[in-house]
Amino acid sequence: MKILIADDSTMLRDRVKELILSLDFVDKIYEVDNSLEARKILNKNIVEVAIIDVRMPGGSGIELIQYLKEKKTPPKIIIFTNYPYQQYKEKALEKGADYFLSKSDEFDKLAAILKEIENKKCN
Repeated sequence: MKILIADDSTMLRDRVKELILSLDFVDKIYEVDNSLEARKILNKNIVEVAIIDVRMPGGSGIELIQYLKEKKTPPKIIIFTNYPYQQYKEKALEKGADYFLSKSDEFDKLAAILKEIENKKCN
């Protein structure tokens, strides 16, 4: 599985990367700190999962969802944010996010979701 992490927090990207590296089905991790770099990666590579923050430089994660959904084979989209407000959740899911998680309350759910995505891919 190829995964993109788009978040402006280096510490958070490192924690997510550490978690992801413990999963044996991950082939490649791309990490960027802003929406513009995420688009560059997505223009050159196919990713199966995008873990993106709502707020980051270069454009919001909500805007990035729309860009991802326009891809020929869009990835599963996990919004992973410190801003788990209902209006963001509704907008993200309306735009096509597959999951919406709070960084502070739901970090532990991330591995289970990635395993679920991998299992669905294999079946």
